[in-house]
Amino acid sequence: MQIRLEQPSDIKAIHAIECAAFGRREEADIVDKLRAAGALWLSQVALREGAIVGHAAYSLAAITDAEKTNEFPALGPIGVLPQLQRRGTGAALIEAGFDAVQKAGFGLLFLVGHPGYYRRFGFQPALPLGFSSDYVSDPQQHEHFMVRVFDAQLIGSVRGHMRYHAAFADS
Repeated sequence: MQIRLEQPSDIKAIHAIECAAFGRREEADIVDKLRAAGALWLSQVALREGAIVGHAAYSLAAITDAEKTNEFPALGPIGVLPQLQRRGTGAALIEAGFDAVQKAGFGLLFLVGHPGYYRRFGFQPALPLGFSSDYVSDPQQHEHFMVRVFDAQLIGSVRGHMRYHAAFADS
């Protein structure tokens, strides 16, 4: 398997993968809107035998407290063709994203996702660490809003309300 950056010729395949992975268009539309707005901070594809079989999108999310706003990457959507799920493609995309996030100097990475899957990559609930989000209206369901901490010194010094790019609200 190979992981590389998205190329313009990949756009149709990426859209099809996101639709297939989620069984609907919303996630694919988010990726398209992020791309159109120039807001895809990172877009990686996974290839098997030269064919694109997975995709991971990253955009910058704003973390705002009473005094300032910081930006950190947020993972999502991430999708793998259904027939190839549970074979390491998603994990390879996530690990490649971790490398890019750390090389860019970011100490936090956010996502909204399934805790049972993402905890194995070091993600943990963000709410207990001082982060809130519009995507978590019920505090009892906060475990889906998660953060991967690469720089523990940021916990406590950075906190606040996380907002995804507007492309997420439109979908």
